[in-house]
Amino acid sequence: MAPNDQFAQARNRLISARWPGRPMSRSEVADAVNAALDLLFPGQDMRALYVDFRWIGKLERGEHRWPAQERRAALRHVLHAHTDAELGLFPTRRAPDTPALVPNPGRPPAPLHEAEPGIETLDSAEAWLRRLGDLVTEAGNVISADALLRARRHLQILERLQRDSARPDLAQADARWSEFLSWLADNTGEPDGAAWLHRAHRHATAAADPVLSAYTLMRQSQHALDGGDVRTAITLARRSLTYGPIPARTHVLCLTRTAEALATCGDNTTATIIAKARRGIRSASSDPAEEFANHCDLRYVTAVDARCRHLLGDTTSAAAILEELLTEPALGPLDASMWHAHLGDCYQATDPQRAAHHGSLALQLGAQAGSYRPVRALQPLAVALRRHRSLPTIQTFLDAHRQAVTGPVPR
Repeated sequence: MAPNDQFAQARNRLISARWPGRPMSRSEVADAVNAALDLLFPGQDMRALYVDFRWIGKLERGEHRWPAQERRAALRHVLHAHTDAELGLFPTRRAPDTPALVPNPGRPPAPLHEAEPGIETLDSAEAWLRRLGDLVTEAGNVISADALLRARRHLQILERLQRDSARPDLAQADARWSEFLSWLADNTGEPDGAAWLHRAHRHATAAADPVLSAYTLMRQSQHALDGGDVRTAITLARRSLTYGPIPARTHVLCLTRTAEALATCGDNTTATIIAKARRGIRSASSDPAEEFANHCDLRYVTAVDARCRHLLGDTTSAAAILEELLTEPALGPLDASMWHAHLGDCYQATDPQRAAHHGSLALQLGAQAGSYRPVRALQPLAVALRRHRSLPTIQTFLDAHRQAVTGPVPR
């Protein structure tokens, strides 16, 4: 039995929060793995898979080489690895030098021969970024499973080029492709959005890209918030604010995520953060470095303000703000669907039928945009309204929401 030096080295690269300047202890890593299990698998009771310092020791000594897939996902998350092989983990029936595939819990990677012609001839980071821009433009305003599949194929080639050709110059391109793929996965309901987002942040850090590093941390905060891990959401949002200098819109997005995370735990200092975000968005100008933040405008900040007010118990003003926002022209269907979902939350206690009406509108607009995000956002409303299922309007919403959750996933 050989010691797993790769795993030990990965642990030693992490800095202890308890003893600055020293590597994380096995106990700290175990605690982080347990927290990652809850973060990566929201809504599931993961306590049976929790680990302790002794289990981490067995990994380092090589006594365990292939933990359960949930534990492996948590280990990759904590130790900043995107393959099991990087941590010296492999099935005992497979040689340790067998190449691992790009992580993709939702679907196996597409074979290389299916990739679009010309992908492998892209010979620079700039060419890869231009191709990404083309794909985003071609996808338009409607999210599709086809765009997700094409992005996976591109990223598989990009992964192979970096591995086989040792191309560190492609790290930034990989980060942006991975972030785009995580966004597509989140919007199509695929389960691996968090894994791609973690990969994006890791490559952004390697490429010393402060803008994308901050942006991906902000989105990781949103993932944690969606999964109910408010403490992690606050920590990640605050970390996103430590990068600089970054353009105004990205900074404002980090502020709004911080405000929403704090409001979720009942911290009413969010008004100050929202005021700062308003000032920041008013001074924002167009910056090519933050094309992924162009959706952040004054209306977006106002909607976050309404969401924070609702979370803090002021549903009356929250509803009034959202009602006014939804009368404005030229709203994108995805933004409008999310705002209808939040407005439904505002009404669920006082006017259940009105809440169901806005929930139904959110589902319709989300379908137009090709996004699963409104379906996910409406889950708490659907649960809260089930006690009123005898009302036809509410039953119609509940049926539509159930179908959206359990129906076939577009491929």
